[in-house]
Amino acid sequence: MDMRDAVETAEKQARIRDGERLVDVAAVAIEEQKANGQGYALYKLKNKNKALFVQTIQENLDVLIRKEYLTNAELGFLFSLMPLVQLHSNGITDRESGQFMTVSEIAKYLNRDRTGISAIIQSLLVKGILFELVDSQEIKEHKRSVTRRPLFMNPEIIYAGDRNRINATLSKLVIEFDKLERKKALLSWKLWIKNGEEFGRLYSRKSYLEFKKMK
Repeated sequence: MDMRDAVETAEKQARIRDGERLVDVAAVAIEEQKANGQGYALYKLKNKNKALFVQTIQENLDVLIRKEYLTNAELGFLFSLMPLVQLHSNGITDRESGQFMTVSEIAKYLNRDRTGISAIIQSLLVKGILFELVDSQEIKEHKRSVTRRPLFMNPEIIYAGDRNRINATLSKLVIEFDKLERKKALLSWKLWIKNGEEFGRLYSRKSYLEFKKMK
C-alpha cells in the first residue's frame, strides 16, 4: 500500500469512528420539542465541578443593606460563616467532621472572643438570619438546652445548594418563624414549600403573597 492509499484508509476509518460518536442532532431536536411540551428540558451533560460553593441571594441581601437591617459586624460575621455552611442542610458545621458547631467552636474557628460571637449569633437569631433547632422536651426537663443546638443559615439570604430543592424541615422552620417578614424586611425572593412537595424553593415575592392568601 502506497502513502496515498494509507492516508485515504486512515481518513476513512477516522470518519467511521467520528460517525459512531456523532449524535443525530435533528432527532435530538425533535425529542427536545416533545420534552419542552411536557415541561421538561434536555441538556448536554458536562463534567461536574466538585468545588464547594455558597451563594448569596443578591436581591434579598440588597434589601437588608438598604434597610440597614444588619450591622457591619453582622455582615462581616455572615461572610466569615460561609465556609461552614453545609451543602443542602444549610447548617453551620465543622468542615472536617460534618458535625454541627457550638458557639465556642465557631469562636475558635474565627479566632474570636466567645462572648462577642455569642452576642452576634443571638442578634442574628432575633433578626431571623440564623435559626436554631431546640429540643423542647430537653428545655422542659432541664430548663435549658444541655446538648448542641444546631444553627442554620436562612436560605433566603445565603444558601449552599439548589434553590429549587431546599430541605423541607428547614423550609418549614423558616416559614413558621419568619422574623424578617414580621420586622418589615420585605425580601424580593421568599421561601415556600407547597403541600405534598418534597422540597421548598425560592419564589418571587408576588408568588409568595399569593401562596399565603391561599393557605
